[in-house]
Amino acid sequence: MDTFSTDSKKNLRQFLIGKNLLARALAFFLFVQFFIVCDRGQNQEKKEILLKLIGDFQVDLQKNLQTAIQKQGVVAALEVCKTISPQKEEEIKQEFPAIKIRRVSEKPRNPNHKPEEWEARIFKEWAEAIQTGMPPYTVILSEPSGIKILKPIVLENPTCLKCHGGPKDISPGVAKKIAELYPNDQATGYKLGDLRGAFSATW
Repeated sequence: MDTFSTDSKKNLRQFLIGKNLLARALAFFLFVQFFIVCDRGQNQEKKEILLKLIGDFQVDLQKNLQTAIQKQGVVAALEVCKTISPQKEEEIKQEFPAIKIRRVSEKPRNPNHKPEEWEARIFKEWAEAIQTGMPPYTVILSEPSGIKILKPIVLENPTCLKCHGGPKDISPGVAKKIAELYPNDQATGYKLGDLRGAFSATW
């Protein structure tokens, strides 16, 4: 005996299809939101090299800044920061002419660190992720033109607020030096946990 009518079977099939689509959509959403690394490419070797260079860049920059702050103070460290980052970028360029690595920010201190179009799109993705309570994630793109990586820089060290925080965090001497070195500075007003910018790498 057939328990279900034709309409009932049709409705059941539509329901199951709907449930399946919902499950797939949910799985995709979770994949996007919870994967720390969004890997959109297959060129493993180039990807590993770029990530290694970014990691070395970040460690060297932090080490030099910490040493300068400890030995000379925050004002002097601003001079170090102004020179060490471009120097490191140039060193990488000289050793690997096809590779470009730099820091970028939507609120740059150095006017040369404004995001390009592809970087700006990812900053927008990160902003949307942050609104849902998720941290920004490293994005890896594999395109016909090459590999692109954008690794977020989150402000986690309280010392960073001495140069990038609000008026209560930045001393008058530091504020004066920032204005002297960077007349069009936008890189203040941050608090701990904020997205400060990103390391960008292309090959």
